[in-house]
Amino acid sequence: MCFPRRDSVVPGPVYALAFVNVCIGLGYGVVAPVIPVFARDFGVSDLAASSVVSIYAFTRVLASFGASRILLRFDERTVLTIGLLLAAASSLAAAFAPTFLALLLLRAVGGIGTAMFTVSGQQLLFRYSTAESGGRTASVFQSGFLIGGVLGPVIGGAVALVSLRAPFLTHAITLIVGVAVVWLAFRSSDRKDAAAGVEHDLSTRPERMSLLDALRHPGFRAAISSNFANGWIGNGVRFTLVPLFVATVIGGSPFVSGLVLVVGAIVQIVVVKPAGILVDRWGRRPMLAAGSALILLGIVLLAVFPTLLVLVSTMILWGIGGTFAMVASAATVGDVLHGRGGTPIAVYQVTFDVGTMLGPLVAGAVAAQTSYSLAFTASVPVAILAVLLALRPWRTNGTATPDSKVVVTDESATSASSIRSLPTKEHREHRSRNEERCQHRSPSAGSPTISSRTGRARGQEPAERTGQTDLSLSTSCGSSSERESTS
Repeated sequence: MCFPRRDSVVPGPVYALAFVNVCIGLGYGVVAPVIPVFARDFGVSDLAASSVVSIYAFTRVLASFGASRILLRFDERTVLTIGLLLAAASSLAAAFAPTFLALLLLRAVGGIGTAMFTVSGQQLLFRYSTAESGGRTASVFQSGFLIGGVLGPVIGGAVALVSLRAPFLTHAITLIVGVAVVWLAFRSSDRKDAAAGVEHDLSTRPERMSLLDALRHPGFRAAISSNFANGWIGNGVRFTLVPLFVATVIGGSPFVSGLVLVVGAIVQIVVVKPAGILVDRWGRRPMLAAGSALILLGIVLLAVFPTLLVLVSTMILWGIGGTFAMVASAATVGDVLHGRGGTPIAVYQVTFDVGTMLGPLVAGAVAAQTSYSLAFTASVPVAILAVLLALRPWRTNGTATPDSKVVVTDESATSASSIRSLPTKEHREHRSRNEERCQHRSPSAGSPTISSRTGRARGQEPAERTGQTDLSLSTSCGSSSERESTS
């Protein structure tokens, strides 16, 4: 398999993570439609059958916080691989579950495995992100979910014709393929770095950022609020309430609702790459505010004018706005964290999952008691909050710190000869200083902490040139006050 060159703006391992996202989205789309039907074969009620879907999401939310704690002791690659294998094993076993209780427990284990991958993958993504390429890196990462989400139901419908157990087997196979791709991608990346004379210092872990410190930054608050609104409206309400709205109010068939949802999905896939470019070019806050505003506009239009034409227009608005907000929020969190790990990553991920669970419940309850117009209106406050927080000014440091990021940009790419020019003696002294600063930390196998000078950032003085290579190696044990984003 051919992976992108290391001197591209987005590092090769990020493309591998995106491919795994395709596998996860594909697998979920393949399995989700048949789970309730498969569960009813055990002779349980519809409510009990639906719990098989809910427990997956519930354990995924709870396990995200546990995964963030595990990442304090183990490196991202290990946690990511174990999570994928756990999810694959649970899906494989679920295909042959002897009882309903066994199926329920296996889906819970699958949620735990997926959470381990998602949190560790996000942490890796943030460590590969920079102020100059964070948007494009996030867009590549998120595109995997979008592509998998579109292909999953299509493939799942065809596979389910063979057997109700076949989708579970397909899901397991796709995840195992994802493990192989990640392993090959990082092995190839490490080999190229070694050939270039770059050593990976794996003796220390990146510094951890507390949730309180992250919440002090208005950019982080805006990002998690936008993620919550995107999960509530762009994922939860769209995929649960819209099909019911089409059938009840518009009088359309399931085929019509499927076409409407496909329109939004296609828009997201088309927009995701330009969104990453615009987030890097125009800034995080403008794109986050624009995306949140488009989501708000769509829900208001649908609440006031509940027609098929407006519904299609809303899907387009949600497709564009949701993608803008998704990419901009991920890039913002990457800027705030500066490559550090901790609970904020789990919180950022969980807000989307919680929004996805609460949105359909609240909107569905309102629709059952009143009308679909009021059900859509119930989501308006969530969208307004996201817009208001995105409009509040904030800023982050314009350059990546040299001790927490993996920075790979066109501007910072250096030739192998210049990388090898780093004097061995000075390199050893540099590592020795880091070890002295970090001797209070417990050792574990961390991820590469390569960084580079990326030139002058907007509104800042150019970095001082030392005459040595632009690509250096260090760990993230410096003072957090030197790297914290300003509010």
